[in-house]
Amino acid sequence: MEEKNHPISLNGEAMRCGTLLGLLWIAMYASILAGFGNIIFALLFLALYCASPIYAGYLAIRTRKRELNNIMPFFQAWMFLLIMYICASLLSAVAQFIYFRFLDNGYIMQMMQQAATIMANNPEIFDTMAKDFNAAIQEYQNLDTRHIVFSMLSSNIMNGTILAPIIALFVKRNPK
Repeated sequence: MEEKNHPISLNGEAMRCGTLLGLLWIAMYASILAGFGNIIFALLFLALYCASPIYAGYLAIRTRKRELNNIMPFFQAWMFLLIMYICASLLSAVAQFIYFRFLDNGYIMQMMQQAATIMANNPEIFDTMAKDFNAAIQEYQNLDTRHIVFSMLSSNIMNGTILAPIIALFVKRNPK
């Protein structure tokens, strides 16, 4: 492999890869919204959800091979993935904020209430789950857009913090 003549900014590359991962998450979010009414989109969401850590690892390995002469120690891979997950979380949060602020118009609440009705009509199946779900609906109704998006952002960053070192174990490649 040829040597790179230009120094790269690993943080910049992590941000570019985080943008790609964030776009995947936005597609995932759109598919779950469409999945409320269509099983195909719900399955697409599940597939994208499972593929997300694999795609993050692929982006890190691609960067390692293209930009770092196939050498990326564990700590460097971990920090690269962590920055990538933070950037993806921020991009996803912006899209979610736009959705909840301008596009939702109560759609998610309507879907949650339909699910609560189904649970209430089948008490033998959803005994205690229906009570917990109704409590969750009440909590959700008390939240504004910023709180909902911040909760999702925090969750995505926490998931990235947990997944980054695990994926870094597969991405790392020490010099020989």
